[in-house]
Amino acid sequence: MTTPNLYEKTLIGLAESDPEVMIVTSENRAAMRVLPDIVPDRFVDVGIAEQTMIGMAAGMALRGRKPIVHALAAFLTMRAYEFIRTDIGISGLPVKLVGCVPGFLSDGNGPTHQAIEDVAIMRGIPGMEVFCPADEEELAAAMPVLMARPNPCYIRYTQSAPVVAHPLPGQPERIEVLADGSDVALLTHGVLIEQALDARKRLADQGISARVLNVRMLAPIDADAVLAAARDCELVVTLEDHFRTGGLYSIVAELLIDRGAHGRVMPIALDSRWFRPALLPDVLRHEGFTGEAIAARVTARLGRLPGRNRVRPNPTDPAIAESQALWQRAKGLIPAGTQTLAKGPTQHIDGVAPKYLVKGRGARVWDADGNEYLDMTMGLGPLSLGYANPVVDQAIRDQLERGITFSLMNPLEVEVAELIRDVVPNADSVRFSKSGADVTSAAVRVSRAFTGRDHVVCCGYHGWHDWYISSTDRSGGIPEATRALTSTIDYNDLDSVRAAVRDDTACVILEAVRFVEPEPGFLEGLREICDQKGALLVFDEMWTGFRIALGGAQEKFGVRADLATFSKAIANGMPISVLTGRQDVMQLFDSELFFYTTFGGEALSLAAVKATIGQLRELGVPAAIAAKGARLKEGYAAIVREHGLDWTRCSGMDYRTVVELDASAGNPLHLKSYVQQELFRRGVLWAGSHTFSYAHTAEDVEYLISCFDTILPALAGHIKKGTVTEALRGQPVRGVFGNTRKPRGDA
Repeated sequence: MTTPNLYEKTLIGLAESDPEVMIVTSENRAAMRVLPDIVPDRFVDVGIAEQTMIGMAAGMALRGRKPIVHALAAFLTMRAYEFIRTDIGISGLPVKLVGCVPGFLSDGNGPTHQAIEDVAIMRGIPGMEVFCPADEEELAAAMPVLMARPNPCYIRYTQSAPVVAHPLPGQPERIEVLADGSDVALLTHGVLIEQALDARKRLADQGISARVLNVRMLAPIDADAVLAAARDCELVVTLEDHFRTGGLYSIVAELLIDRGAHGRVMPIALDSRWFRPALLPDVLRHEGFTGEAIAARVTARLGRLPGRNRVRPNPTDPAIAESQALWQRAKGLIPAGTQTLAKGPTQHIDGVAPKYLVKGRGARVWDADGNEYLDMTMGLGPLSLGYANPVVDQAIRDQLERGITFSLMNPLEVEVAELIRDVVPNADSVRFSKSGADVTSAAVRVSRAFTGRDHVVCCGYHGWHDWYISSTDRSGGIPEATRALTSTIDYNDLDSVRAAVRDDTACVILEAVRFVEPEPGFLEGLREICDQKGALLVFDEMWTGFRIALGGAQEKFGVRADLATFSKAIANGMPISVLTGRQDVMQLFDSELFFYTTFGGEALSLAAVKATIGQLRELGVPAAIAAKGARLKEGYAAIVREHGLDWTRCSGMDYRTVVELDASAGNPLHLKSYVQQELFRRGVLWAGSHTFSYAHTAEDVEYLISCFDTILPALAGHIKKGTVTEALRGQPVRGVFGNTRKPRGDA
């Protein structure tokens, strides 16, 4: 007698443990020759009569039996469809229908034997479950569970050997994550698992991270796993040996539409044609279902161009021809060429660095030429969660369907103001605008109105408006009388504060923290001096707000500000700014001051704020960001010690760090330019500081440390030989403000 295979052993075990189990087959390749000798009273072969078999199985089920029916998938699902629909589906009888040699497994059989529409047909029957195991082990583990379920079920049978260990055996309703990734999700089932895993390896060679999901149960599908893939990944790929219509692709698309979720879905399936009959390897190759072909199609859909630099040591600098062409078009058309000075060519080594970015996801960005970078600037701070955060982006899409801006106020104005009041200390009142300069200027104006004074003391970078920029050497067009009303102080220097704050000072406005931690007593002393002089204390929290702590510097250091301004991290990239503060001060906006703007209540940004704060709270983002910064400082310090590099350090608080390069070693801008060009070659976008987001991974931090471990010793060699400038492959970075007392910001 022939030895039973694993599936036959499973059937024997089911029959022996349950007297109601019946095994039914039609006379074809699905006939199980060994079973009649082992369970003769439980085995029925109906011959070439699939319709008869279905009627017989229905009759058995009506009498309390549990039939497991086998036939070729093409004949079972199409020749016997009307009987399945009527006798089993409408009645909801718990018959298990096992379709053999489905899809590409029909090998050399012609189109009449190809079941490449079977999933579409079977899932169209209400209540019918559809299970597509990857191999015989998965089928065997699932059968006892499926038999215990009350629904009819269609099962795509495969006798294939497993190519991967199954993390969820015996849980057929769950999608298995066979390999994790965040760029692409490959959803597949059955015989194509091996090809999906091979495609993942090939994508990894190109710097593309792929998640492989084994979608065993197609109906009902594990919705949470699919929605998570659409939320987390840039592209969802459905890979199936089935017609594109009605199968996995249709199921995923229907789910996303039903749930109002967003996701890019790419089908890899048979597009309304039968495949050329051949052995399985030849079919996969001819039809474009090999790992190599799948990876190529995914790469093309993502727009990743071959030969472009990735986040890894690259042999050459990134190709930037498209960036350069765009720059030539901008010159003379856009004054200064950029809307944000810190994003422009003067702040990156010109000739090596890209000039235009076209896409971002997580902590990665892609330039106009298709090169990929690990972004350590993150849009100059707004992207606290990372590019294309799925929760925030979905909130924006949801609001977009309702409207962007309205002719009256929107409820989000109230809801988000209440949320900020709950999060930010001393936020009795809340106003919205669009840019950081808007709200810092509003803070200065209301301070002047409240105190009846004109003089302002500042420390840090506060935007482009007259009252602040007049204190720099880029103050053209500002009357001298305006310049005389602003003074500056040095951070952590209370003596400079005492010297600057006068009897006619309306307020002291400063960045509560820059890269240097406040010394003990500095912020408290500042508060005391302001109280003594009757001046208001204003915290510019563009960088600290929702990043150093959820409630910003006031929460972190326990020092009260009369007014506080926020932007950047609060909305994960959407344009909005916030002014908060004492009610007795802020109430002057009711009638005495004019501070209004058409787009102050723009709803997309408010929806983004609401979603972002929720994520910052739920995920503990400030602590996560700080942990990454601490690890970078630790790793950088170890490199400095190992190589004796006393001219550099990574300083700042953990939430935002900066590389310092001493003038004792050479021109700091040239030193910075050298580090920058070498990081660009290694796929890192870096402008001197490190703005971590929640999307940065521990691996990203370690990769950055490894880059510094190579670059800094090489820079030391050039310093020793005096060849730093000669080693630059482009024009070095330039300064922003000539007056070095004015800290360079993010203009």
